[in-house]
Order: sequence, then C-alpha cells, then structure tokens
Amino acid sequence: MVKEYFEQDIDGTHPLAALSRWDGLRFEQCRFAGLDLSRGQWLYCIFDECEFTRCDLSMLTLNNSQFQSALFDHCKLLGIDWTQADWAANLGHSPMFKHCLLNAGSFFGLTLNALKIIDCKAHDVDFTEARLNNAQFGGSELARSRFHNTDLSQADFSRAQGYHIDIRHNELNKARFSSLEALSLLSSSGILLVD
Repeated sequence: MVKEYFEQDIDGTHPLAALSRWDGLRFEQCRFAGLDLSRGQWLYCIFDECEFTRCDLSMLTLNNSQFQSALFDHCKLLGIDWTQADWAANLGHSPMFKHCLLNAGSFFGLTLNALKIIDCKAHDVDFTEARLNNAQFGGSELARSRFHNTDLSQADFSRAQGYHIDIRHNELNKARFSSLEALSLLSSSGILLVD
C-alpha cells in the first residue's frame, strides 16, 4: 500500500528526514525545506506539485521516481542522473530550478519541454539528445555543459553565460540569446571575430 502525504511541511524534524531510502511514497503539494538527503535513494516515489527549498539532494538516486510540476529553490543538486526518474508519466509541467547548484548532472535524451533553469550554476551538465523546447536558462552559468543533437527550439538563454552550443549539431529555431553571449555561437562555425 502506498503511503501518501498531502499538503505537508517536511523539514529536518519530520521522521522522513532520518531515512536515506524512500520507497513507494506519494507526495502531493508538499513543501520540503532544509533537508539533507544527499546520497539517498528514492524508489518509485511520486512528487506532484511539490516544492523543495534549501535542500541538499546531491548524488540522490531517483530510481523511477516521478516529478510533476516540481519546484527546486536554492537547492544543492550535484551529480544527479535525472534520466533515472520516470518522466513518461509526467502530466504536469517540467521542473523549475531557481538559484540551484546542478553541476555534473545528466538530462541525456530526456523530453522536458519548458524546463526552467533560472539563475543556477549548471556546470558540466549533459543535455545531449534532450528535447528542451521552450526551455528557459535565464541568468544561469552553463560552463562546460554539453549540448549535442539537443532540440533547443524557442529556448531562452537570455542572461545565460558560459555555454558552448554548436549551431551545426543542435536545433536552435527561434531560440533567444543575449547579443554579447550569442557571439560564442559563431566559434563553432570556424568564423574568426576581429575588432
């Protein structure tokens, strides 16, 4: 039987905070705050319209867990393989990350249209072969992150920095870039810019 939590505040004093493994739990409109669940395991859990604030979820194993319209705010999410989650059942919005550390994660091959990575550090993140139509990366640092055969149609890179996107190997139809940072797109085409 699935254990369900509805509209609960789950912080360091909650009994779940002491468990490194969560199995088959369902959370709906719950708020998670100040939890350190790094290196934990979530197996077949469902997070529906949940908010995570100031949580450390680094190196978390997601084993077929589902995220529907999840918000992560000021969270540490280092080294997470987001491909382990079950996105096929996602009927809500793609996740929103605000002011988070997402370094060394992987979104390889995922379809997460309208994904929002706003004002985050997302260094060394793998977006290879992902479908990220209408994604927003505004204000994020994307140093050494990989975009290859990635669909970035109508994506917004306004105020984003440090990205290297090869215009020959990614779909960029109607994608938005700030003027200064957009010059980096030309480096992949072999064009030399001079003053």
